[in-house]
This record gives sequence, C-alpha cells and structure tokens, in this order.
Amino acid sequence: MFASRSDLQSRLCWIILKATLYSSWLLGVFPYRFDSRNGQLKRSRFLLFYGLIVNFFLLLKMVCSGGQKQGSPEAFARNPVLENTHYTTGMVTIFSCLVIHFLNFWGSTRVQDLANELLGLEYQHFASLNETSCPKFNCLVIQKSASVIGLSMSYLSVAYGLPGNNFSVEMVVVNSLVQFSINCNIMHYYIGALLIYRYIWLINRQLLEVVTTLKLDRSVDSSRIRKSLSLYRRLLELKGNIVAAYEYHITLVLTTGLACNILAIYSWIVLDISMNIRSISLLIFPLFLFVNVWNLWLSIVAFDLAENAGKNTQAVLRLFADLEMKNIELERSVNEFALLCSHRQFNFHVCGLFTINYKMGFQMIITSFLYLIYLIQFDFMNL
Repeated sequence: MFASRSDLQSRLCWIILKATLYSSWLLGVFPYRFDSRNGQLKRSRFLLFYGLIVNFFLLLKMVCSGGQKQGSPEAFARNPVLENTHYTTGMVTIFSCLVIHFLNFWGSTRVQDLANELLGLEYQHFASLNETSCPKFNCLVIQKSASVIGLSMSYLSVAYGLPGNNFSVEMVVVNSLVQFSINCNIMHYYIGALLIYRYIWLINRQLLEVVTTLKLDRSVDSSRIRKSLSLYRRLLELKGNIVAAYEYHITLVLTTGLACNILAIYSWIVLDISMNIRSISLLIFPLFLFVNVWNLWLSIVAFDLAENAGKNTQAVLRLFADLEMKNIELERSVNEFALLCSHRQFNFHVCGLFTINYKMGFQMIITSFLYLIYLIQFDFMNL
C-alpha cells in the first residue's frame, strides 16, 4: 500500500533534480540543450547570452536599487563598525556573483565536456546498476534543496521581520532571484561531486562481489577488475576537471558564506547587547546562521564523501591480499589497481590552497569565531 522509504527518497530526489534543471534553464545558468540523437549536451548560444543578460541585469538592478544598503539605521548609527562590515560583505557578495556568472559564460565549453562525460559514464557503464540505490546520494540531494529553501525563507525573514528594514517588493524579488541563481550554480558542482561519490561506491560494491566470489573458490574473469580500473581512472580525471572548472566558484561561495556568518553573529550582538533590544525577531539571526552553516557544510560533505569512498577502495583492494589467486592476470590487475589508488586520490584541492573535507570545514568554523573575536576586540568600547 505504501512505498518504501528508499523509493520515496528516489522519487523526491528525481523531482528535485528536474526542478534544478528547469530552474537553471529559466535563470540561464545552464546554457545547454540535450541532443537526443547523440545522447549528449550541446551548448546553446541563445541560452548562454540569455543567461548572461538576465543575471547581469538582476545584479545591476540590485545595486541600483540599493539592495546592499538596507539595514537598521539605528544599529548603524550606534555601531559604525557594523555598518562598514555590512557594506563590505555586500560588496564581496556582489563581486562573487559577478565573477561566478562571468566564469559560467567563459567556461561553458569545459562544463559541457564535464556533463557529457558524466552522461557517458551513466548510460554506458552504470545504467545497469541503477537498481542499486546509493543511500547517501538521495538524502544529500534532498537536504541540499531543503537548505536552499531555508536560505530563501531566512532572507524573507530578514527583509520583513527585522525592525528598521524597508525592503520594497521589487527589491525582495530581485535579491531572491539573484540568490536562487547562485544556489542553482552551487547545485551543479554539488551534484557532480555526489555523482563521483556514487560511482566510486558502486565500483567498491563490484570489487566486494569479486572478493566474495573468490572466497567461494569460484573463477573470476580478470576483465571485471580491468573494467573497474578503467572507470576509476576516468573518475580521477573527471574529478580533476571538476576542480579546474569550479575551483573559483567554490572559493567565492565559501568566502561569502564565511563573511555572512560573521556579519549575522555581529549584528545579533549589536542589537541584543549594545542596543538592548529584546524581541522575538532577533531569532532570525541564529536561524539564518544555522541554515547558512548547514548549506555550506553539505557542500563540504559531498567532497569529503568522494574522498573517503576513494580510501575505501584501497581498503577493499587489501582484502585481495588475504586470498589465494590462481589467475596471474587477475593478480596483476589488482596490483595495478592498488598502485593507482596509492598514488592518486580523490582530494578536491582548490586553487592550490586547501582541500575540501571535514577538516577544512572545522577550520572554517574556527576562523569565523576568530574574526568575530577580532571585531569585538576592535570595537569593544563601542559595544
């Protein structure tokens, strides 16, 4: 009578992916159309220039309408540091949006190649394994969409819930569209990282099946290991291409998110402590902080899962060492696979500065609090 939980998750995930695709087309951040004859994506010049014009028009409209100059005049008069921090964060946000949309236009050919590579892997090698549901893939896609909705709700709460804000309906619509457009961009590389994790997870399952077969003293064709090795190599190259295509997007999004977290906490301190405002509307700040940290953390989780899945491949290959393999070709393939895993890993190293994983996520949290302490120490006498 009722569908299983995994079936419901799969259906909801499919709906979210389709909604992301159509939203990206509508906002012009995914300028590609599907060629059913070749089974590949092709760049559309119309969608490319349409997206460039629409998104730059929205940014221009946001700047001209003073969308980044909104805030509480009383709080700014009480604390000039808060006003300067607010304007600086707004300028960083606008600059990040401009650069991200320009990079989408400039690197559209590279992203097209990435998407076609993912399509090729899906339909040529992993389509037969679609019945095997990857438990974390669906869950993380659903969580990411929920965090995007939460960010939109948080923005509406700030626009209409905080005293002193005077946002027009036009400004709210424009700012919401800009925010949603950037979130659609984030979803593209987020889903790409999750797909890499899913493919590695499926490869590990195939390797475990080979180990189980060998334990039962059955013969195994070495071509299965060779095929997994070939797919693993392609995934490593794909990982490098995703990092090269989206490393500046990722850096700007993480930097902007870090600045927004600091601004939210500092605004909360000024309104609550300095101005002694006791209002339920101030709960907007911890709500926004929670949703924003959750959204950023999910991006980190996707890359960390892919990295750990690659480490799990090494652990699975170690199981072959406990088995007696009579097939010399099979043993040679396993050794070659193990050598590849030991020399090349799924580390998403961005801009040559940092690797995106849990360790970097905790460092971001610590950095947020450090900069907040610096702000409080700098302006302590004015609080």
